[in-house]
Amino acid sequence: MIPESLKTVSSSAIANLLFKNHSDLMAEFYEMQSKFLTSRYQIHKNIETSNISIFLARNLHLTIMRQREKRLDFDVSLKNFFENANQVDKDPQKIISIVNTTGIPKETVRRKLKKLVEKNFVEMDKKNKEYYLSLQYKKKSEFLKMVDSDIKSISKFVLVISKYLDLNLNQNFIEDEIKSQFSFYFYHFYSCQLSWLKMWQTKIKDIDLIFIVIQALIPTLKYESKSGYVGPDNFHTLVGKTNIKYKSSAGTISASSISEVSGIPRATCIRKLEKLVQLGMLVREIKTKRYYINQSSSDRTKHITKKENILYTIEIFTEFLSTVISAVTRNKKNKL
Repeated sequence: MIPESLKTVSSSAIANLLFKNHSDLMAEFYEMQSKFLTSRYQIHKNIETSNISIFLARNLHLTIMRQREKRLDFDVSLKNFFENANQVDKDPQKIISIVNTTGIPKETVRRKLKKLVEKNFVEMDKKNKEYYLSLQYKKKSEFLKMVDSDIKSISKFVLVISKYLDLNLNQNFIEDEIKSQFSFYFYHFYSCQLSWLKMWQTKIKDIDLIFIVIQALIPTLKYESKSGYVGPDNFHTLVGKTNIKYKSSAGTISASSISEVSGIPRATCIRKLEKLVQLGMLVREIKTKRYYINQSSSDRTKHITKKENILYTIEIFTEFLSTVISAVTRNKKNKL
């Protein structure tokens, strides 16, 4: 991260902003997360496998960043990424490192890695039983398409935050900044994702579920924003009062809508949605067969919207947001 002295916007200021404007800004955050997880799900067909890939990608970016210890002007841009990835010494990881970082059970990691190796997403050092990300030029276009989507989503979220901070930034300018320091930003972005996904892995075990519940959370937050909701302190009370209104379809989701957005087969969506109902995270309307976030006071501890989960989510990502916004603001001033 950049030193505090070089930051134009502190992480605490952004955290306070996210907390006070929870409905609006966290809806944008979950849309970014939805796009991020969707692109990974479409490749790997489950989030646990994707999370292992994210871990290995994060380490590759760190290895590239360490080249600046030898040469301060080392190019870590997106344009130079494939060349960097194929020239730096690999930093293979043992299964236990993946388990400790992701929270995924050891045998599950072993099974997922085997499939990743078979599909040439990961390479294995058989002698030392270590693994590292495999980047092949034949998959370059697919990789660049995924990364371009990530950068656009991150930049859009950063832009929304910057508007609340009265910063006159441009999305294209933000995208260019991220591309120019690609490995730096994505090392930190992937680190945030790993921490966030580990939180849910620990709490609900099946992290595919968090992918689905996000789809219910986005319309809920947008609906609450229109109702005049501000922060997370009174979220449970407000949702409890408005559940009847949800029956008009506002703030609700269906298996078909989730399947269309995420690419998850509809039958799988139905099975996962019912599991979320059993866990108390969602409520199913019998008549319409649609689902919405359950916020009854007796089940509060089970929910994604529990205050401590919201605060931890904000804590994870605010340092990253502060770094991006400060760098973009500083570069804009330098170009004036």
